[in-house]
Amino acid sequence: MGGEHHLVEQKLHERYGHVVRTGPNSLSFSGLADFDAIYGFNKSIEKSDFYQFGRHNPQTENIFSSRTDASHREHRRKVVGPALSAAKVVSYEPVISKNVSVLVSRLKALLEDRSAINVATIIYRYTFDTMVEIIFGAPICPQPWTDTEASTGVIDDFREVSKMAWACSLLPWFGWLMNTRFMTMLIRRPKYDAAGNMVGMQVLASRTRNMVMSQPEEAIKSTQPSIVKNYLSVPEDNSTHMSPDEIWRESTNLTFAGPGSTTAALTSILYRLGTPEGREWQSKIRDEHSPEPASLPVSSVLTAIIKETLRLHAPFPTAFPRIISPGAESAIPDLPAPLPVGTIVSAHTYILGHSKALWGEDVEVWRPERWLEAKDDNEKRELDEKFVAFSKGARGCIGKDIAMLVIARAVVSVLGVWEVRSLGEPKGNSWLEMQYKECMLEFTKLAE
Repeated sequence: MGGEHHLVEQKLHERYGHVVRTGPNSLSFSGLADFDAIYGFNKSIEKSDFYQFGRHNPQTENIFSSRTDASHREHRRKVVGPALSAAKVVSYEPVISKNVSVLVSRLKALLEDRSAINVATIIYRYTFDTMVEIIFGAPICPQPWTDTEASTGVIDDFREVSKMAWACSLLPWFGWLMNTRFMTMLIRRPKYDAAGNMVGMQVLASRTRNMVMSQPEEAIKSTQPSIVKNYLSVPEDNSTHMSPDEIWRESTNLTFAGPGSTTAALTSILYRLGTPEGREWQSKIRDEHSPEPASLPVSSVLTAIIKETLRLHAPFPTAFPRIISPGAESAIPDLPAPLPVGTIVSAHTYILGHSKALWGEDVEVWRPERWLEAKDDNEKRELDEKFVAFSKGARGCIGKDIAMLVIARAVVSVLGVWEVRSLGEPKGNSWLEMQYKECMLEFTKLAE
């Protein structure tokens, strides 16, 4: 619970090898083949009780909590096709552009009387506002959500939920406790400000649920694209149609999964670009994207910077546990004996990103060039095979394209106004996702 689980396990792997026993019934793996076996399809390695966090009713399943391959495949078909295909993601670009403008305006306001600021919270506000508006649309976000009085404490709420969820993955008894009806109701208990107005996470949950369940026409009639609008617009006779309750569950899941991890990614990218070795890449980004802002597909230089940063600074540094089910006892290769059914297994994106066996002796060096030096498609595929920050395959991050665009637009727009310089390393801890509390950057305005 100190937020350094990934660092501790990395040291254990360095000392004991590629398989480490981390608990009475749990094993941690550090190899790429292990990762592919644990998180790939058709291996009967399924999700554990951790994924039911906050759901006393196991029937209220979404794409994150679905345990079996068949269930996950069905959820993914309904979630991705209508709203997260490449064409749909491009349609959300105006929303991202609008929120990037807000980010730049907020930075300018903070920099009026100083040149250096802690960008950790302002980046979280940007990603949170952007993702909530992409998901729920203009009816919920006539203005940036974190500009409303009702948003007071919402970012802290989401961070605390991540901590509790992570505790559930490490402590089975805590997971059981948090999934009881009493505790789920306690978690969802509303908070109020001094004037008696409800604030924080529960306001967002209440308003979005009311729109989806009781006033769907607000989203459907909106001229602004949104994920919820796309879900609500699917005809009932279409195989990807979801009920209002399903739509709200999946949309809420995206709200939990997207902003925090995207914040961690964008924070670490700006930090790396502000280091002495990173500043030369700022002008390369400006050259590639001037005068047009970043769009899909993201340029090769910016893609290299993003991938290299996420290799070293994984947004989800700790591992998502899986459980060995009947038929998967020998699914993980090169073990001296089959694993007992019920064994909890995991592999860390952070550990794989820092593996000398995968990345060579310069593994700890931030070097975007490694992504640009590939001579042919085979070398590019080999690099991508080793890159696991978004996980891989059908169980990979469904919001990857949105995250890339949200990150790219922000980086290009910020560097279009300022040159940034890092003042020390970012400070934070990992609970499910990396949570930065401090990232000091100095901004120097570019000549007009």
